[in-house]
Amino acid sequence: MDNSNRLPVLAASIKTEHDGCLAAMRQSLSHALAAGDMLVEAKSLVGHGEWLPWLAENCPIPKRTAQLYMRLAKHRELIEAKSADVALLTIQAAIELIDHEPTLAERLDDIEAAVEALEAMLTDCRYCRKQLDRVTAALLIYEHGGLLAATSGLADVTTALRKKADLIDNETDRQIVERIPPLMERAFSAVVEVNSLCLVNCDALLTDCGS
Repeated sequence: MDNSNRLPVLAASIKTEHDGCLAAMRQSLSHALAAGDMLVEAKSLVGHGEWLPWLAENCPIPKRTAQLYMRLAKHRELIEAKSADVALLTIQAAIELIDHEPTLAERLDDIEAAVEALEAMLTDCRYCRKQLDRVTAALLIYEHGGLLAATSGLADVTTALRKKADLIDNETDRQIVERIPPLMERAFSAVVEVNSLCLVNCDALLTDCGS
């Protein structure tokens, strides 16, 4: 079989598909930035504690992907300043440009996202307890595991900030610093409710075992 004519065709087709792949990857950053801008705006418009439920109900986007889009949008100026041509950047290349030690504002954003995730889980748990008997609700909440995962996620980001307490001392933007007390109050309230819920669930399960 003579492959001399087929190979040049394959080579040209491979190059075309590769170029198309690169073009699509570069265009993806533009779409990600646009989506990030709108996600940031949407978050500012939804009610307190409603961001994650709104996102899940209205946008078929994983939470982490939405957070990535928002992070890229918030760092648009930095990306544009560091890149000769943003149109040629892929999402991964843009991430590498902004990959730096998180600022206080970014750490607070992480804490807020973790608080919202925990608050959403607590809302589900309240509904579960309202609809089901104590033992069934306790078992369902325990088996789901989301509550403990959300609590652990909040603990991780708050611990990370405590290890970087100098960020607070060195922050010159008063509005950023003023975010801390109400955010920490929300975090504390959520953790207190988790502890209370765990005690109630344990009591329900122990009572059921002893009956």
